[in-house]
Amino acid sequence: DRSQVMMRILSLLKSTNPNQPAMVVVTGGSESTFVATYATGVVEYEVPPVPIESIVDTNGAGDAFVGGFLSQLMLTQTVDMCVATGHAAAAAIIQQNGCQFIGQPPHVSSPHIKK
Repeated sequence: DRSQVMMRILSLLKSTNPNQPAMVVVTGGSESTFVATYATGVVEYEVPPVPIESIVDTNGAGDAFVGGFLSQLMLTQTVDMCVATGHAAAAAIIQQNGCQFIGQPPHVSSPHIKK
């Protein structure tokens, strides 16, 4: 199953930064995002919905997620905040034409963790 595969991939990774343990992140578009770490195992995050009529172009959504996620990781924010920022960045990008960001950065709300 997905959790076993993610934990197996995690076991193959070596962290080069002792302050930042290895992790595996799997996104699925509008489906859940999963993050695996040794500390938490696999955690599932709900993707906040974007109304279908607001979606203009999905190109760049994954890149935007990675940018948002890594921006917060570099600031040593929690994984929850990294995922929430990634989701917010992806949501902003898909509501515009092309892979560009116009206007103010999106507001980041609390992460939606599925229990």
